[in-house]
Amino acid sequence: MKKGLLLSLTCLFSLPTFASSCGLHLAMGAPSENSDQVLCRDGYAVGYNYQTKNADWVAYHLTAESVNASYKRSNNFKIDSELPTEAQSTLADYRKSGYDRGHLAPSAAMDFTQASMKQSFLMSNMSPQLPGFNRVGWRLLEEHVRDVANEYNEVYVVTGPIYSGNEDSIGNGVVIPSAFYKVILDPSFNDAIAFVVPHRDVSGSELINFVTTVDDVEQQTGLDFFSLIADSTEESMEAQLWEMWPTPN
Repeated sequence: MKKGLLLSLTCLFSLPTFASSCGLHLAMGAPSENSDQVLCRDGYAVGYNYQTKNADWVAYHLTAESVNASYKRSNNFKIDSELPTEAQSTLADYRKSGYDRGHLAPSAAMDFTQASMKQSFLMSNMSPQLPGFNRVGWRLLEEHVRDVANEYNEVYVVTGPIYSGNEDSIGNGVVIPSAFYKVILDPSFNDAIAFVVPHRDVSGSELINFVTTVDDVEQQTGLDFFSLIADSTEESMEAQLWEMWPTPN
């Protein structure tokens, strides 16, 4: 397969084989093998947690080519029928909750084909997010990641929820995260930057305050990012506290 093209996969794989089966999205390693179910989509891979009814992680590979392709947004949110019924989050869970169905793999980065854009609206790719978080700071961070993909031609991204304990839930047990992380890797130079963004109203100007190390996100989540990179390189990369590249508006 030509480098930069995303694999077309919409299958469920068993844990021992999913890393190789999700194509480029997990080419730098799966963040964990402990999620209850792993789903491979055209534009991203999901490690899903039956207890929280959230993804533990969503990983995706972006290129300048993929982020500059665009199909019209569908807004057609759907239950993920590949999950057991008792583990699914539903549209009813969010109704009148005050929370948005917040994308983890953003639709604006998944719209390189009509099918991929539609897959981004599966509920397994959603977490409860406050409107002032989802529509402002988090959206601007997602735009920043697309700018980085254009600047560096290729990036790997992993994103998901963080829990501090005693979280509330909406609907039938969909847990509301306390924060969200996003880890971005430039594979050309093995540079990585990480964010931990508190789940509250967040402005774009605040994002610089939430830059952290990959090591810090690993400690808060129990995940292991980019594990297929050579250990010596990975250890140095994940301990670095980088400035934002380039600074978002």
